[in-house]
Amino acid sequence: ITWMQETSLHTWLAENPSWFVYPLTLALHSLGMGIIVGMNVAISLRILGAVPALPLAPLARFFPIVWLGLTVNALSGVGLTFTDPEKLRNWILWIKFSCLALALVTFRLLRAEVFRNPDLDKGPLSLRGKVLAGASILFWAGTIWGGRFSAYPELFGS
Repeated sequence: ITWMQETSLHTWLAENPSWFVYPLTLALHSLGMGIIVGMNVAISLRILGAVPALPLAPLARFFPIVWLGLTVNALSGVGLTFTDPEKLRNWILWIKFSCLALALVTFRLLRAEVFRNPDLDKGPLSLRGKVLAGASILFWAGTIWGGRFSAYPELFGS
């Protein structure tokens, strides 16, 4: 934490007098989150049976957009962490990171289980695929909850 606070990145992000730097970083993080979570939840809901007339196979085209959103989120998240590295002491933030890691692993497993099936859209989806879709929604919700509530450590005794 001390090392982070002594970097020029911390100084530029946390002490910049411009109203533009921190809000832009936060906006990019929100945009990336909207892309990642929105696409994952939409795909997961479809796997769980929402909009059954919509074929699943074409949704695979959105995976590169999800990875773009993840890249934006990773870069802006590092920036936000450097802005206030003391937040790394907050246990709620670690819940966010844990849920994020589980959500990303689930996303990879879901892609392998559902979208690499050559008979996709020709029959019922596997129970494992549906369980992964439900878990994906749960983990993304935990990621959002942890990120949002890490800003209020006083509510949780942190």
